[in-house]
Amino acid sequence: MDYKQTKMGRMAVRKYGDILNASRPAPSDRHPRMPVANRAKVFSPFAALRGFDDEIAGEGAKRNRVPRRVLSEEEAERLSDLLLQVQKGMEITVRYFNEEPDSPAFGNYLEQTGMVAKIDPVFRKLTLRFDGMERTISFEDLDEIYGDGIVDIDVYLGIEGAEEG
Repeated sequence: MDYKQTKMGRMAVRKYGDILNASRPAPSDRHPRMPVANRAKVFSPFAALRGFDDEIAGEGAKRNRVPRRVLSEEEAERLSDLLLQVQKGMEITVRYFNEEPDSPAFGNYLEQTGMVAKIDPVFRKLTLRFDGMERTISFEDLDEIYGDGIVDIDVYLGIEGAEEG
């Protein structure tokens, strides 16, 4: 059913008929229209539940805790080979286990991209710098490393045809 044919519709047409089909007035030079991209910013200070999204994300992370994955010998060796290629100043992405303080056997796997600030082979730690912050990750927590310049170890060492012989 057409809204205009209802009782409310006929009443609205009677009351506002003179402006219903009018075009939008042109903005004045003193008060130009606000760009669409800025309109939502007007309401951002009025967020009713400030911090709510962070709380929800935190609760979701607690529910999605997983046990620490034990790498096989081959996976650990591959990861070690990849770490050989990492140099200070290089931009890399790492996937690592972030343990919960209350239960170290459980946590979440996180992924972080950043600039390598420090590699400490003695204490077996990698420090990434991103968004003005630094995060130090233990080699034992690493699950994956990738980035530009990180390649298969045979390519890195220049071994050609290693799989043929």
